[in-house]
Order: sequence, then structure tokens, then C-alpha cells
Amino acid sequence: MRYTIEMRDRSVAVEVDPQGPGRYRVKLGDAPARIVEADVKDGLVHLLNGTSSSHSFRVGATDDAVEVHEGGLRARLTTLDPRAARLRARGTGARAGSGDRVRSPMPGRVVQVLVAEGDAVQPGQGVVIIEAMKMENELRAEIAGTVAKVHVKVDDRVEGNADLITLTPAEG
Repeated sequence: MRYTIEMRDRSVAVEVDPQGPGRYRVKLGDAPARIVEADVKDGLVHLLNGTSSSHSFRVGATDDAVEVHEGGLRARLTTLDPRAARLRARGTGARAGSGDRVRSPMPGRVVQVLVAEGDAVQPGQGVVIIEAMKMENELRAEIAGTVAKVHVKVDDRVEGNADLITLTPAEG
């Protein structure tokens, strides 16, 4: 799987290829690929990079980013699939979530759909739960409105930046 990770004003190409349970071949930018072992439990990620280093950090997803916390430091990362990265590079402003749309911030599996077409939603209300990297992430509406379209169902596999829910903004 190929992604672009954005943090502040930097973008890095990332390739992740599963090599077995909890084991991945990871390539960041132009650096050589490395085999990494990952254990994820309740939002805590522990990475073992060969025998040379080990890192543990907390991860939480929002509608448009992944937040990583390690040793009192916090970083906000935006994950783009190849299509979204191309659109962003062309200046079209693709985002993981934008107002009237709730989009998947990364590839994953739909665990639960919390709304139905016609439902009223408020800003911050959970609308879909996505499982990605063995973590469940509740995605929330950014605006008040009515659910116009539910694009997914339970157990659907989705790519990063895929439309999940379309909202009609509340009037007023």
C-alpha cells in the first residue's frame, strides 16, 4: 500500500507491505526499506525496528488526520492515498473530511454505521466507525445537517479519502 503522509509543511511517500502477522516492510521516502514489527492494542502502538530500536506511542484518529503522541510530544499527520495525494498536488485541496462529507482518513473496514439517510446530525456527532491498523476510529460530522447519503455498509473495505457519508447542511 502506498500513501503520502503530511506533517506541518512536509510530505513523505510511504510504502507499507504486510509480511505476515504484525510484520511489515516499510519504506519512507528515499530511505531503504526496513522490516518493522508492530503491536497495536487500545490505541498504543509498539514498533520494533529490527533489533536496533523500539518505539511506543499513542495514536488517535480524527476526521481528517491521525494524531500521534509520544513522550509529551504531539504530531498531527494527514494520510493520503495515491489518488488524494495527486489531487492535493494539483491544488484541488482533497481532504479526509470536509464539511458536508465524512471521508475515511485511511484505508480500513467499516465496523459500524451510526446514522441512516434522513437522520439529523450535529457537529461532533459520530456517524461511522472504521477499523484501521487494528484500531477502531469513530468518525464525526463536522457540521449540523441531515444525512443525505450513506455510501457504505458494515464490513465494507474502504480506501483513504473514500466518501462514507454525505450531509446536507442545516439551514440558518
